[in-house]
Amino acid sequence: MLFEPLDSDGGKRSAIYHAARLAMLHNRLAKKIEQVDHAADQVEQAAAVLVEAAHELPSTRQHSS
Repeated sequence: MLFEPLDSDGGKRSAIYHAARLAMLHNRLAKKIEQVDHAADQVEQAAAVLVEAAHELPSTRQHSS
């Protein structure tokens, strides 16, 4: 036979496909984790600003004695 059939080693082809798919999913997951980490940093900064603003407000509660 001059050329080997394309389907001669389906297991090898499957392993290559699954390895490539796993690498792609790993990269997508890493990117999403970076996005979540960035968003968490923004939330922490916004919370710090909110806490600071709340401390600067004059107290509206009256202390009863």
